[in-house]
Amino acid sequence: MVSIVLRGIGIEVLDEGFQVPASIAERYKVGRTIGDGNFAIVKECIERSTGREYALKIIKKSKCRGKEHMIQNEVSILRRVKHPNIVLLIEEMDMPTELYLVMELVKGGDLFDAITSTNKYTERDASGMLYNLASAIKYLHTLNIVHRDIKPENLLVYEHQDGSKSLKLGDFGLATIVDGPLYTVCGTPTYVAPEIIAETGYGLKVDIWAAGVITYILLCGFPPFRGYESGEDQEVLFDQILMGQVEFPSPYWDNVSDSAKELITMMLQVDIEQRFSALQVLEHPWVNDDGLPENEHQLSVAGKIKKHFNTGPKPNSTAAGVSVIALDHGFTIKRSGSLDYYQQPGMYWIRPPLLIRRGRFSDEDATRM
Repeated sequence: MVSIVLRGIGIEVLDEGFQVPASIAERYKVGRTIGDGNFAIVKECIERSTGREYALKIIKKSKCRGKEHMIQNEVSILRRVKHPNIVLLIEEMDMPTELYLVMELVKGGDLFDAITSTNKYTERDASGMLYNLASAIKYLHTLNIVHRDIKPENLLVYEHQDGSKSLKLGDFGLATIVDGPLYTVCGTPTYVAPEIIAETGYGLKVDIWAAGVITYILLCGFPPFRGYESGEDQEVLFDQILMGQVEFPSPYWDNVSDSAKELITMMLQVDIEQRFSALQVLEHPWVNDDGLPENEHQLSVAGKIKKHFNTGPKPNSTAAGVSVIALDHGFTIKRSGSLDYYQQPGMYWIRPPLLIRRGRFSDEDATRM
């Protein structure tokens, strides 16, 4: 990239045409672009005083006129959340023409990248991943925050200095405070909860549904409701979700424990009252080790994940765990009979592959070995 520092006026000019103000350029050395969208770009940056690496999200205000409330909502939530399994907002700098967000930089790849690149993968690995995710969800729900877009692309692998690894939840572009039933139709089709599709009002537990879908995928390599992935109309997918009939077909589930199947079933309850909370997920034997199988049978899911999901390089990416902008990944809604359905835009995550092993997860703070 081209980076010229005009020291006389204290401005760093980047190849995208951004002029980083002196107050930022003096503190951070801005590097290559790691994500871009219609409304923002994300760059690597290094804090000059400490040498620490961060991600710098630069939001172009001129591109967001009329949508400022969406940015303000995302940033206000990021200000509130501080948890070891959530990508952290370090600081924000509001300038006349841009908003600068310094974010924790997560380089370890996303969840699917990690699984598809590993040589050994067991239920214990999947259990540790769910523990990290459920810990983040429990924390958010304690604050009455619903994420609304939990999916593997938003679960990033963080590498600790001691070599251990943990998952961090990012991209809060669709997150919001729950102070009553929500009716906005949003999310990602594969992971969207039935009450969102039905438009009957929803709350915090849509995140548990999404986590249940992810757990199902972690153990067999394909989603529990597959109309969309098999090339059928999204209406078929949404009909399956509304019915909520979860099956564990042979031979793919033959070597998976009954404890795991029981937990998934409780996370994918159409009846919201019957669906597990994040605390119940964390207390389940399969998550707290009591219900894990002793044989450590290796799961063969990488090939199926590659078949059902696009796990190759994806353009317009960021390793910061923040949406390039909330406006970039919304859904257009088309009416077909009595059912609303989504058109999903392309995904924009790309990270280097990383091997994840169950025993390498960190026990720091809310994470667990």
